[in-house]
Amino acid sequence: MVNESRTDEINWASLKNLNVYVDQNKILSNININLRYGENIVILGPNGSGKSTFLKLLNRSIYPINSCDSSFKLFNKENINIWDLRKKIGFLFKEMEQRVNNGVNLYDVISSGFSGIFNSKYTNLLSEREKIKINTLINEWGLSNIIYNNFHSLSDGQKRRALIARALVYEPNILVLDEPFCNLDIKSNYILNQNLNKLIKQSVNIIYVTHNLESILPKTNRVLLIKEGKILNDGSPYELINSKTLSDLYNISIKVIEQEGFWRMLPLNN
Repeated sequence: MVNESRTDEINWASLKNLNVYVDQNKILSNININLRYGENIVILGPNGSGKSTFLKLLNRSIYPINSCDSSFKLFNKENINIWDLRKKIGFLFKEMEQRVNNGVNLYDVISSGFSGIFNSKYTNLLSEREKIKINTLINEWGLSNIIYNNFHSLSDGQKRRALIARALVYEPNILVLDEPFCNLDIKSNYILNQNLNKLIKQSVNIIYVTHNLESILPKTNRVLLIKEGKILNDGSPYELINSKTLSDLYNISIKVIEQEGFWRMLPLNN
């Protein structure tokens, strides 16, 4: 038997028998999983399967139904202060782009990571240490030439990098990303992939959703397959990223090819 205190040291999240409803619709069912330090996790599954809802559990924007046999711990706490959570986990969700008011520049978007509130005037209250951190992130994410541009005038790739930089202002050890590669062109996809790989080398753990096998990060060491609100399978990339498993997941005949740690899929004629 694994020592419970030792298990708590290994796991940063522990979810047991969790059910989630949104607008009286059951979105996630009987979720049982531990998320461990040192893991980089990709979540795959069809649209509407509950992937984004699973990630929103982790930032406490959605709560599971309480029951006598369920539990949910983040960093070994059932109730964690939201400010403590922001310092431990950085989040990117698809709807964040729409939450930025028109006319807000890129610098203000990144600085709002310190207050946790979009469109706030926190830029005027930044400490010297916070300004240094923002400038470091701007340079690391290749945004130095557009810092005062209107956020909504930026390309999808630039917006995505700005929002990830925002998520990193407190230097969290874990990054949770909902479809970070969505709608990116080849160049933007490549730049983001390279930047995320650098974070992994700096011991940042990344858990992310993608629909594009080619965007799976080479250092990904765990795969979750979610379908119809349930965790269908949980294992390593070489166990689960294959033609049969993904054909079953998406209900379509596909061929999966792996080459030097990168994946792609091809449709098959029925």
